[in-house]
Amino acid sequence: MLASVLALSISAAVVMFGFGIVLPFLPLYAQILGAGSGLDIGLLSSAFLLTRTFLATPFGMASDRIGRKKMIMLGMAVYAITSILFALSESWFQLLIFRLLQGVASAMVWPPATALVADLTPAGKRGAAMGIYNSISMSGWVIGPAVGGGIQWYARNVMMLEQLESFRLPFYFSAALSLISLSLVWFLVKLPAIQRKGMDPPALFPFKHIEGKFKKTIYSLLVIGISYGFATSFIEPLLVYFVQHEYFLSPDEVTQSMAAIFSVTGIATLLVMVYAGRLADKFSKKKIIAVFTSVAQALTIAMPFSGSISNIGVVMVIRSAFYSLTSPAYTALQQDLLPQKVRGTLTGMFDTFFGLGSIAGPVISFILYDEVSHSMPFIVSGILGIATVLILFLIAKEPAKDEVQ
Repeated sequence: MLASVLALSISAAVVMFGFGIVLPFLPLYAQILGAGSGLDIGLLSSAFLLTRTFLATPFGMASDRIGRKKMIMLGMAVYAITSILFALSESWFQLLIFRLLQGVASAMVWPPATALVADLTPAGKRGAAMGIYNSISMSGWVIGPAVGGGIQWYARNVMMLEQLESFRLPFYFSAALSLISLSLVWFLVKLPAIQRKGMDPPALFPFKHIEGKFKKTIYSLLVIGISYGFATSFIEPLLVYFVQHEYFLSPDEVTQSMAAIFSVTGIATLLVMVYAGRLADKFSKKKIIAVFTSVAQALTIAMPFSGSISNIGVVMVIRSAFYSLTSPAYTALQQDLLPQKVRGTLTGMFDTFFGLGSIAGPVISFILYDEVSHSMPFIVSGILGIATVLILFLIAKEPAKDEVQ
């Protein structure tokens, strides 16, 4: 089933490429269309997360019933439609509505995709599989910002389009990439035999299928998911906003500088991710999560005190590398504890908890930025993250080889 894991990873990379082209610069597009404050930008980020968060578990449960592949393909079709609607938007409020729809698509795609990678992977190899899946899929996000910045620059300086029109053009590229990704899943991803024969009816009480001694581990992983969501969701929109206003840059200037930072950050992520997956299969996943997340969160606290855009870029790159060391271990530990018949449901639930932190992240961060200080969002995120990994380290148990699902 390695070929299907690779095909699913490449498909994810293509759709992430589409996201990378447009999403890092969505705050600038929103400002051109009328977003007038940091809170407006925070709400735009949270709108996407609102629908993704509360639909991840239902769509994960549906993937346990009708199959993961069908759900993934439907979500990618919705992604394509949403990208076109973004390009046609005439106001910040319309962007807000379409971000809600994009969150629906995300809930359809990512929890079933993660569960399907676990379904296709034997016990003891999931760290490596998640490392491969994450690194290949993230390669699209690495390439995307630079390409998106290049498309916007070409539209503005060669095609001589107005600034608004130059920001619309990348969304059409994103729509086409979503359709390509859908086709790759359709033709290349082969399902495990149990899913070809039909899945069991979804379990209404999925936690009853988790062995008793591991329930606290599941609960602690859910809690740490909230802090991960907070740390992930606020950093890109707030960092773009922070750099723009702290260093008095124009939208065009911040687009080019942040495209470079996001691209180098993504390259660091890719260089680390595959090795991180192998590391997770060899050593304690719990310890890997606790140590590397703590370092990454300490770097989050340091970021606003870096003193220049170049220094912020360096801190961002190192922070991303440490998060990359954590990611495969975190996902593999989840999946090792989840029985296949409820894997989609509980993977969706992990996404829901991640989403709860993600919804709160942009709104709380921009309120702290506007009302307290420009550094406070970074400090709060770092402290929250370190506290939650301490909980994980103290109470989580890892399964022995014969206990892995």
